[in-house]
Amino acid sequence: MDIVTSAGQDLERTVRRELSDAGFTVEPSLMSADGGLGVWHDPTRGVVITWGTSADHLVRHATIRAAVQLALRTILADAGHQIREDFNGRELVVTS
Repeated sequence: MDIVTSAGQDLERTVRRELSDAGFTVEPSLMSADGGLGVWHDPTRGVVITWGTSADHLVRHATIRAAVQLALRTILADAGHQIREDFNGRELVVTS
């Protein structure tokens, strides 16, 4: 097993656990579902986190999206992770 891949998978497991412990629903697949988080390791970027809901009209409201992103960033930063936004803030990427 490649050391980089293993480290990325370890980081993904850690991020999933931290977000679950904080009360978020972390989906088992890449895609976020009704109010849950999609979390996966992208070898070129890091651990990617997306938030989704079947009520698409909620996602369009910048205030709600900003509140979820702030909560995610706060949880991850408090855990000591480096985070950046991608795709105009629709994804958070944890790099360490």
